[in-house]
Amino acid sequence: MPFFTRSFLVLTASGISFPVLGAFILNLELIAARFAVMHAALLGGALGLLFGINISMMSMLAAVLSGIGIAFISYRGKVSAGGSLGLIMTVCMGLAFIIFYKSNVQAVSAFSLFWGNILSLTEGDVRLALAVAGGIFTFLLSCYKEVHIVLFDREIAWAVGVRAKLVYALIMLSVCVGVAAAMRITGALLVDAVTLLPALAARRLGRSFKALILLGAAFGLAMNLSGFALSFILDLPVSSSIIVVGGLTILTMQGVDFLRKKYEQRTIF
Repeated sequence: MPFFTRSFLVLTASGISFPVLGAFILNLELIAARFAVMHAALLGGALGLLFGINISMMSMLAAVLSGIGIAFISYRGKVSAGGSLGLIMTVCMGLAFIIFYKSNVQAVSAFSLFWGNILSLTEGDVRLALAVAGGIFTFLLSCYKEVHIVLFDREIAWAVGVRAKLVYALIMLSVCVGVAAAMRITGALLVDAVTLLPALAARRLGRSFKALILLGAAFGLAMNLSGFALSFILDLPVSSSIIVVGGLTILTMQGVDFLRKKYEQRTIF
């Protein structure tokens, strides 16, 4: 079944690579920036539906353009407190709903941007998702030391000669492109399913940046494929199934982390 093969390939690739974006978001506190990028990508998708242009490409273009502005804002100030990010989110959402209201876009097509439908992916969507996944890993492997230093402290990175601004901009670019690609997989409202949830689970066990990346990839792959299987067994939406599996995994990891700390305390005393 072609639709099954396409879904399996995209979930496998995104499960391994997209948790890297979750690690970036958590380490640099880019939660607010992620929301702004997601809303900008949603507006791009709405424009794609309106003009009959490829939705994935329009979402990615809008996400990249917003990411350029966010990178400038966040590097010079505190992104978590930036009122500019709230402005981007509000304006993009408002414009998207105006497009939905005034155009002849079908409700099903509009809601697909919010909830996603991985079973409807085209061959072009698959190639784009695989390219994004490969680009994320290529960037991480080629700039691993620089990325690690920038995530730890941008001022220290600048002091030791790392081109911190460039690396930071590339990190933001990868987050923007990844969020736009993830929207096509899970929908705008469920992007965290393939980015943050695996990273959150990995952070409970990982003691280093390398461990966080490797564990995130393992958890991401397990969550995606388990959720995919669960959706077929119980006749559930794929995206929602992945989130349920991810939530249960995080709760399990919290329990494991709690028991480990208790054991370490007993060992010390």
